[in-house]
Amino acid sequence: MTASPRTYDPVRFHRGTRGFAAFLTLLNGFVVLGATLFVVPTLPIDSLAATWAVILGTTVGIAHFVAVVGLIRGRRWSASLVGYVATIGIGISVFGALVAATGLSIFGAERATSVGFFLWMIGTYLVAARFAFKPFSFTPQAHRVTVPVAKPAPDARPVTGARKRTVVRPVAAAA
Repeated sequence: MTASPRTYDPVRFHRGTRGFAAFLTLLNGFVVLGATLFVVPTLPIDSLAATWAVILGTTVGIAHFVAVVGLIRGRRWSASLVGYVATIGIGISVFGALVAATGLSIFGAERATSVGFFLWMIGTYLVAARFAFKPFSFTPQAHRVTVPVAKPAPDARPVTGARKRTVVRPVAAAA
């Protein structure tokens, strides 16, 4: 068995942080899809607004799962997607906490329970975004060793640099 030619891979050695970010993003994605598909249709709002809320919430919920797959596979774009999803989630959670604090019963729970839930969502989004961005901060390593590239075979031309002349002969037509 031979050793890997790569001596240090910053993404490979941060699997735990990407895994934790993927877990929290997956958890938040399940919460978003559950709230979108089961809570939003029961709210006393206009049917057109509820339809758009379900469509947008389902799209954001699927984006959570796409971000999880990207985090697990170590893709650079996944950190940005987690950041965007977390920003959207934090914004909606702040709005939900304010609405719950004013007395609207969203989940059929008491006011403090709803506010606590939205604060918990804000916290998990912040932690997921932090752990998603950590492994993808690439900095050049001082101990990186580069392998010299092998030189090509020496040129077969003479030292003068003159190229071999080719004589073009006409091809006789066969009768």
